[in-house]
Formats: sequence, structure tokens, C-alpha cells
Amino acid sequence: MNSKLLSFLEEIKAQGNMSKAAQALFVTQPYISRVIKNAEVNFGVRLIDRSSHPIQLTYAGEKLLSYLQEENRLRANLDREMTHLSEFKYGHLTIASNDVLSNDIYEPILIRFSHKYPKIHAQVIRMNSRDAEKRLLSGSLDFFVGQPLSNPKIDYQPVAKVPLVFIIPESSSLFQSGKYKVDYDSLNFNKLSGEPFIGIPQQDFYQRAVNNYLSDLSVSPEYSLEVPDIHLAANLALDALGTTIAPEVFVSDQFVNDDQRKKINVAPIPTDAIAADFGISYMKTKQASEPITDLLNIITDVVEEYAPSR
Repeated sequence: MNSKLLSFLEEIKAQGNMSKAAQALFVTQPYISRVIKNAEVNFGVRLIDRSSHPIQLTYAGEKLLSYLQEENRLRANLDREMTHLSEFKYGHLTIASNDVLSNDIYEPILIRFSHKYPKIHAQVIRMNSRDAEKRLLSGSLDFFVGQPLSNPKIDYQPVAKVPLVFIIPESSSLFQSGKYKVDYDSLNFNKLSGEPFIGIPQQDFYQRAVNNYLSDLSVSPEYSLEVPDIHLAANLALDALGTTIAPEVFVSDQFVNDDQRKKINVAPIPTDAIAADFGISYMKTKQASEPITDLLNIITDVVEEYAPSR
């Protein structure tokens, strides 16, 4: 009955006329009058001011309409949430990720998520941003964890900005002997033009961002190596095979040995110059159900613990 009363009150307010409201709703005027009258008897107040022309809702009628609209909104949210929970309860969740962050970050994410949703079979796969966009649009992927995808059908929830660094080998004209970390402002980046650079596929959003940044520096790199992912590019740069730009986490102590420290410079790049945007992308048709919200919160917490902002 509440849904009928809601639609009747909304249409009477819009039309200012009981007959027109009945015509718009494809019901008879006596039926609308009976429903309104029953509600007035039930609540003990007048809902319609029939003496005014056009007719109007009374103050009580306006309040009831407001409550019914809010009840309808909450009910719709509840139905949507229950639908998503039923889909996820014994479901399968496929998460694609690029490698802006290293593999070990996904262990605590999956542990925390699995503890809360033990019935969900979660799968994490490596994928570049271009392929992830195609898979999201086709419905064969639930989430992409990485950089934002510029597609109007895809929602993006930002999580963090990952700081980046230059990894400069001893063969570069920028190399400063006897140092591991060097000051960004001390470097003459024009010298990098024509020097060996290590990159990832040019269609990847990360590589496009790096290319734009280098262009702003008036640097024209010579890509001597193109590898599938950022982590491999960082490892090769640590072995002094060329210069690259990589997430700062890849030059942390766990990834760099003493011998490598002697053969490379690391220059932290100011985050206002360039940083790797990191977040969760998913189709807009996936409403914010509890598992999605929890996954976003878990990833946010873990990333903040693992790779705090510089």
C-alpha cells in the first residue's frame, strides 16, 4: 500500500488535480480518493487540502510524502545490496592488477578479504591496463587494481598516489659516482636524450604517463628494451642495463643488493611532477555492495601500510 500511496501523493502534488493524477497513473479517480481517505483515517490527519485550487498537500501530506520517498530509497538500496550479497556469497571474484605495487602486497589483501568472505573464490591475475579495460567491458573481469581507466562505463575509486623514482645506471651521463640516492634537482635531464631507456608496452597507461612526463622535461629517450611489466623494467635497471622510471617501492632494501647500489643512482621524483595513480576500477553497473566496499577499504589500508606517501 505504501508504494501506491507514494505514487498517488507524488502525482497529486505534481498535477494539482485528482482527475489528472488518476489519468497519469492509469487508475480511476475514486480509487485514488479511497486510498488517500484510508490513509487519512489511519494517520488521523488530512493529507490533501481539497479546498485549494489547484489542490495541494497539507503539511502532514508533505511530511508523509517525504518519509515515503526516503523509505522507498532505503528499500531500493536494501534490495540491491541483498542481490549483490547473494551473488557474491558463493561466487567467484576475478581481480586483475598491473604491477605498480609488488606481488607481496596482495597477500595481506587476499587474507583479510578471504577471512570476511570465505565462500568467495578470489583470483588475482596480472594484466596491463589496456587488456583490463577490455575484460571489464566484456564482463569477464570484476575489478582492476591499478591506474585509472578512461572509459565512461567504468567507475574508478582512487586509493593512493605511488611515488616514482629514476633508476640511473653507471653508464649514464647523469650517474654520480659514490652515491646511491641523488637529489632530483641536481640532475640535468637533457643528457638523457638518446641514452638507453627501459620501458613497458607503449599502449599501457603507465608508460603513456611516463612518456608525457619525459616530454615535459624535453627528454627523448631511446627505448633499448621494452618488457612486459614495470617490475621487470626496474629489475633490469637495477642491473644497470638502462635508465627507467619505476615505483619507489621497487628500490626498497628488499629489492636492492649492495653490489647494485654501487652501480646505480636513485633519484626520487617529486609527486607533483609525476606519480602513479593507484585505485580500483569496475563497471558502473556494479553498485557499491558490501564486498566491493570492503575490498576497497582493505586495499586502501594495506597500501597505506605498505607504501605510505612520500
